[in-house]
Amino acid sequence: MSRACDALKCRADVPSSRFLCSRHWRMVPLTTQQTINTRYRASRAGFGFLSDIQYLQACVDAIEAIARAEGQDITPTTYHRFLAAEKRKAAA
Repeated sequence: MSRACDALKCRADVPSSRFLCSRHWRMVPLTTQQTINTRYRASRAGFGFLSDIQYLQACVDAIEAIARAEGQDITPTTYHRFLAAEKRKAAA
């Protein structure tokens, strides 16, 4: 099963367990890659990573870093919305 890369305007197919295509993944800072991998593995059961603030923040950071490197405007993604929702929950 595959899906589209999460980088803005990228239509490359990636396996369903991947966040980005290999070209865009290589553009992500190593520390952000490590956070994404570590937090995903720690909370993938039951899709827990979709409520993990550290994971979501790292995904947003990666998407925004790629957009800046490619000279694109940063537009909110699903990761931005999930992150905002989890931050609201945590603040309540």
